[in-house]
Amino acid sequence: MKKNNILLSFLIPIILIIVIILSGCPAPLVTEETTPTLQEETTKATTEETTKEIEKIKGKIAFVSNRDGNPEIYVMNADGSEQARLTNKTLGDSDPAWSPDGKRIVFTSDMEHDSYSEIYVMNADGSEQTNLTNYKFYYWDPAWSPDGKNIVFSSRRDDDDSAEIYVMNADGSGLTNLTNNKTDDFSPAWSPDGKNIAFTSDRDGNKEIHVMNKDGSEQKRLTNNKTDDFSPAWSPDGKNIAFTSERDGNYEIYVMNADGSGLTNLTNNKTDDLLPAWSPEDN
Repeated sequence: MKKNNILLSFLIPIILIIVIILSGCPAPLVTEETTPTLQEETTKATTEETTKEIEKIKGKIAFVSNRDGNPEIYVMNADGSEQARLTNKTLGDSDPAWSPDGKRIVFTSDMEHDSYSEIYVMNADGSEQTNLTNYKFYYWDPAWSPDGKNIVFSSRRDDDDSAEIYVMNADGSGLTNLTNNKTDDFSPAWSPDGKNIAFTSDRDGNKEIHVMNKDGSEQKRLTNNKTDDFSPAWSPDGKNIAFTSERDGNYEIYVMNADGSGLTNLTNNKTDDLLPAWSPEDN
């Protein structure tokens, strides 16, 4: 009995110490599962749906980026994947435009000189970059004819004081000045059938939309107001032309018939809307 009392007297303090220690410990945390809110579920569903729709988009997109220190031409899939640089020069490349068959890209480049640009063409993978103009001056707005046989563009090559619209064969031969006057003509746009070219000109004192035959004949003004109209874009069927206008005090998108009739303000708001581009007819 005496031995038991001694054992109890020894164990009781130890038990008390353990109880005190345990009583100070926090209770174990119980993790509760959170239920997503309706907004979170909607956002997730929308994101997943958008991703699926983007993945369905086909084709390639050429674009300009200065992510590597200077403007270069890049290409990517229409869903944003497989982005790749096509040009790699110390100066700048810009204005990429696909040939109708998707095999080539025309663009402007300062790759040989920092004081002027030239028009180049390359394969869709960036190979065989070729200078088409080979003349030391400024070039911009290159655009393929619908049949891929010609390239139209703007340049000051004949007169530093005035921009003109030129056309050349896709290999750079047969260069011709289409507008040939002492004022600025620029922003050429081929009609879908390749028979006409719409463009912007300030030959009447301010920027107006004009149209001409593909050989430069029968140049005609389509718009006529005291403010600027510019950046023409043909509808896929060639029946209409959209453009930017400042006639209402700010930039708006207008559309008209290909002969200049039926002028309509499409955007009609207090902020600036400009640089229209038609979607392909099957869209």
